[in-house]
Amino acid sequence: MHLILFDIDGTLVDSDEFDAELYVRAVREVLGMEIGDDWSAYRNVTDGGILDEIMDNAGPKAGRRRIHSEVKAVFAGLVSGYLDEREGRLPEIEGAGAFLAELESLPEVSMALATGGWEETARMKLCAAGLDRYSIPLASGSDAFTRTKIMQIAEKRALGGQTASRRTYFGDGIWDKQASEELGYEFIAIGDKVRHHARYPNFREKAVILRTLGLRA
Repeated sequence: MHLILFDIDGTLVDSDEFDAELYVRAVREVLGMEIGDDWSAYRNVTDGGILDEIMDNAGPKAGRRRIHSEVKAVFAGLVSGYLDEREGRLPEIEGAGAFLAELESLPEVSMALATGGWEETARMKLCAAGLDRYSIPLASGSDAFTRTKIMQIAEKRALGGQTASRRTYFGDGIWDKQASEELGYEFIAIGDKVRHHARYPNFREKAVILRTLGLRA
């Protein structure tokens, strides 16, 4: 079995720019703090992990769980409003839907989504991009603060007790590559933000990517 995991933002859904802007705004509204959106500066590039580090650096705070809940709720509201202004639609990364459909048809492949975003907003974005029609297990920043733990949860949900002979993660950030290396996953970069030997601008070259995965002659 070949296990294939996917990040969402910037990998399957074209949501990176507005997602970062709205996250920064949500933190500002709840905590009254200005933060930068260079996520590579954080230990754990997940919605919960970034927020936890912000609170660590700001000094001890009471009600940390409540703050997480409030930021998540404000962020979800902002994302929902953004989508409403665009009639509930977001662009997929080119070819993403067709690529997922191809993999879903292959009995030797098991898939899951492993995103650092919170589940509520992740599902909103998948729906807006028309990618919620695929029956793919999801692990998210609502499950854990670290990307490696999220990937491990996604793996369990995808395999259901089976063993994978090969494991690959698709992502668009350096943190995706680092987590893949830590867990022994092969990594395929999408977009132009990560230097990597296996890198594609999108999923339009489906046949080429499938050959990279060893799924086509």
